[in-house]
Amino acid sequence: MSFVSLSNPLLQTKVETDFSPIRMGSQSKSIQTENEKNLLLQGNIFYHSQLSISVSAADMAFYWKRCDVLANFISQFYFHSYESKQLDKNTISTVINELVENAAKHSDKENNKITIEIKDLGNQLRIEVKNKITPWMKAIFENKILTLQTNPINDLYFEALEANNRGNANFGIGLLRLLKDYQLPIAYEFTKLEGNVFEITMRAHILISENETL
Repeated sequence: MSFVSLSNPLLQTKVETDFSPIRMGSQSKSIQTENEKNLLLQGNIFYHSQLSISVSAADMAFYWKRCDVLANFISQFYFHSYESKQLDKNTISTVINELVENAAKHSDKENNKITIEIKDLGNQLRIEVKNKITPWMKAIFENKILTLQTNPINDLYFEALEANNRGNANFGIGLLRLLKDYQLPIAYEFTKLEGNVFEITMRAHILISENETL
């Protein structure tokens, strides 16, 4: 399926438009249905409401705590809309924090923005985080996806933890955490902008249970 970019078409030239799910090797069984997973790949989609926030990539990287503050704000914003439903605000906060931190670490930072968009689909929250990257970083990300698709997720996660403990930064440890611990449906898209720059959009869906909490 094709992803429809939400950015202003006058400001970019779209070359690559296929929105790709991240499929893992040895992935655990997800609690979501195939229809819910397929919803992840749909571009034009009905939603009840939308929250959009744009922040400076450089500011988020320099003031690291802001990633956590932003994630907590958004989780509280949506949690109070679903107090009668099974929606874990800690899950929302963790997902947004990991995606925003990843964008802040790997953005082409000079005068660039990170855009966070959350759509209420009724039974799911759609989270999209967009940022600009260099062709070099795009190649690293594509290699990471290939690694995810061909290796057990648990092995990759613990290797990343060991690397961090040794002081070696590991690209994608936050993404590994979301895939391993939350079994989160995640997809991505690259869009070619003017010049030698790409925009990457990371999309995730969080299921909202229809069962009322006790």
